[in-house]
Amino acid sequence: MKNIKQAMLPMLMAVIVSVMVNAHYRSIQESLHEGISWVWKKNKTIGEAIYQTNAFLFNGDGFDHERKIKDYIYSSYPSVVMINVFPTEEASANPLVQRKSGRGTGFFVSVDDESAIVMTNYHVIESYLGSEDLLELKINTATDMWMYDVEIVGYDIVADIALVKILKQDNEQWEALEFADHEDISEGDPIVIVGHGMSMPWNSTQGIVTYDGRFGQRPWSLMMQVDAVINQGNSGGPVIGEDAKVYGVAQAILSPGRSIPAWDGVGLAIGARQAVRSMEYILSDEYAEKGYVPYVDLLFTTKNFELEDVVDTERKDRHMSYFNIPEPESNAKAPTMEVEPVKLNAGQIAGLQQGDVILELDGKSIYSAFTMFIEAMYAFPGQVAVVKVLRGDEELEFELIYQETDFEKLSKMIEDRNNLRRSGK
Repeated sequence: MKNIKQAMLPMLMAVIVSVMVNAHYRSIQESLHEGISWVWKKNKTIGEAIYQTNAFLFNGDGFDHERKIKDYIYSSYPSVVMINVFPTEEASANPLVQRKSGRGTGFFVSVDDESAIVMTNYHVIESYLGSEDLLELKINTATDMWMYDVEIVGYDIVADIALVKILKQDNEQWEALEFADHEDISEGDPIVIVGHGMSMPWNSTQGIVTYDGRFGQRPWSLMMQVDAVINQGNSGGPVIGEDAKVYGVAQAILSPGRSIPAWDGVGLAIGARQAVRSMEYILSDEYAEKGYVPYVDLLFTTKNFELEDVVDTERKDRHMSYFNIPEPESNAKAPTMEVEPVKLNAGQIAGLQQGDVILELDGKSIYSAFTMFIEAMYAFPGQVAVVKVLRGDEELEFELIYQETDFEKLSKMIEDRNNLRRSGK
């Protein structure tokens, strides 16, 4: 009994010390970092050794947000490039051509012994396409003192993503940035944006992800919203997050009441999942054959139950959407015009029936139709989806095949939207 009491005393003391340390961990780490900073100024080698020891023993680097942000910025600079569109010497006096000039940002996504693939926004290079006799497209890197000729690899006008290629000239030691897994990205994550805002080379801003998956800002896209400053010139630059990985591609400023965007709104970026989808397809043989990046129709149309229909079902068990067969479009305004045949959606083809309650999509519980919309953003034509429905008292599974959406109509939607924004409306 005496031995047990003697053993319990140090255990109790250890618990008390542990509780006290945890309660004051932040203030302890603040003091430690002040001390490390002081040592660093006197001797960098010793300061680094103390920092690494604190990181290993007490997870001190997890506390050091400022140092992490600095690391993300400086480690990313060499992988970020400047993309320039400017008139050829012969066309330099033409004011209409000068208006097509501009500067944007890009970053390395693939590097080999001879070349590098750079990702940017489609709208950064858009003015150059089809005007090669009037405009030049060149790239500058942060580490080399010359310009690079640019080869267009491909682009996705829906996602506003483009890939271009440059060749090494002097055995350059470039490094590609890595994309983060989209499932590891969430609101509140700290980020930095590296680029050339306001045409000022290689600057950075920082903030957080304020919303991931913002719908309605571009057709058939889910945007990442950030509060870090994005200005003209930042377009196509990387949004850098945890472990210096790319969370998104800076795309636009949403400025209320301005025809010329300025920083009084929110920043929008193409999220990592959509950027990777575009990149992988552009680099595939399918893109070489098709010439564009395809998107899909929704698997089927749905309607939502009214509250009185589900009020007796516990919230966790509610599935709010059911299969709905769309009504054919009326031609009452032009009865003499030939009506196009109705295109059956994937649900109708697979055999879903009016009123089937949607339970799951590819193993994910479906509580609202928006989840299905999200998955459609990233699916490709021909991809198979497994949908589980409730029909009466019976649960049934169906295999549905995603169908390609009309790319001409989708392109027209994007063109109309861009023209509307350019007009300032």
